[in-house]
Amino acid sequence: MSIKIVAIVALLVSSGPRVTADSPRTEPKAPKTVDVYLLGGQSNMQGVGKIADLPAEVKKEVPHTFVWNGKTFEPLVLGTTKISTRVTDFGPEVGFALGTATADRPVYLIKYHASGMPLHHGWHGDKWVGGDPAPGRRTFYPGEKADDANTGTLYAAMAKQFRAGVTHLTEQGYTPMVRGFIWMQGEADAKQKESATTYAASLSRLRKRLAEDMKCGADMPFVFGQVLPHEPAAARFTHRKEVREQMAACDSASKKPEAMKNTTMVSTDGFSLLPDTVHYDAAGQLKLGRAFAAAMAKLQPVTPQK
Repeated sequence: MSIKIVAIVALLVSSGPRVTADSPRTEPKAPKTVDVYLLGGQSNMQGVGKIADLPAEVKKEVPHTFVWNGKTFEPLVLGTTKISTRVTDFGPEVGFALGTATADRPVYLIKYHASGMPLHHGWHGDKWVGGDPAPGRRTFYPGEKADDANTGTLYAAMAKQFRAGVTHLTEQGYTPMVRGFIWMQGEADAKQKESATTYAASLSRLRKRLAEDMKCGADMPFVFGQVLPHEPAAARFTHRKEVREQMAACDSASKKPEAMKNTTMVSTDGFSLLPDTVHYDAAGQLKLGRAFAAAMAKLQPVTPQK
């Protein structure tokens, strides 16, 4: 009997598929598509809201949210994950994540900030130099094309960081989809007439160039916040009115010549501020992030997660 059993087993083994070095391997599953959002700006994107001042319902670990730290995406854990200049502070990413991320659609955030820095090419850091665009200026000016030597150093650094995060996801086997760009900046440009009165053109150029550099569609969903809600503004913001008008004109619904497709401006009027009347406190930052989330959701096409 035992001889028969051995013979049967040998027959089954010999008749099965042979696995050799040349045998085709099982194809891996298709990479999972993940939602990526890009965040950029100056100090109110950086965020100086205090984590300690957040309401109790905001839990320490923000669910289904991962933040690029320059090397990898780590879970967003308040007080541990560095999302601002200080680990004790936060910006609009918290409210945005709370209003966007779900178990079925986690979010991957890549954020870049530079406090007090301008968008217009006429600035070099906090100094107005004017004239035509020139190389090496510390500004978010994106240049006119990919190899533009006059591209601002801040834009170059921001785009590099965005690309690094997206590349990392691809290398990990994901299919990253940039779902939108969130921008919180403009206070610096409100300090000079030319940069304030041409802010709409600067903003349009920024979205166009970033979409090109990230290989997104030209009408990449774009949400930004209107700066300097407090009136009267601090004396240094000499052209507050003009920069805010330019911002409002960029909204898709403005019906102005400057209106940009697939673009929403979030008014921050009434959002709570710190005593300096420029920066949002914890409640103001949380509200700002949630407003960004609501605005961005309305710009999204219905795309099932793969």
